[in-house]
Amino acid sequence: MLKLGRFFTKWDQTDDGRAVFREGGRKGDIFYRDRWSHDKVVRSTHGVNCTGSCSWKVYVKDGIITWESQQTDYPSVGPDSPEYEPRGCPRGAAFSWYTYSPTRVRFPYARGVLVEMYREAK
Repeated sequence: MLKLGRFFTKWDQTDDGRAVFREGGRKGDIFYRDRWSHDKVVRSTHGVNCTGSCSWKVYVKDGIITWESQQTDYPSVGPDSPEYEPRGCPRGAAFSWYTYSPTRVRFPYARGVLVEMYREAK
């Protein structure tokens, strides 16, 4: 119940009742700043049964992907041809969740004799 106390604090209201203001605290600013702070930015692609020719900027915080954006620094194809930027495909963007999916294959599938050969080679 104590956590709900923040909903019962006094707020200032305009005369016409259209806006409500809460004074004090900058928690919203801290949240916004933390949202856009990342440990590193890496170049990657989505491997969803495609050629992987689209490049993405992947923002990582604490080892978890927090944001993705299309990479736009491809080399030019020449002055007579149009540029192909950005190349990020909708299919890859739709499968961003797949990295953390429980159905993702993380180990090789092997059956019968192949399992024994794999264990010997390992």
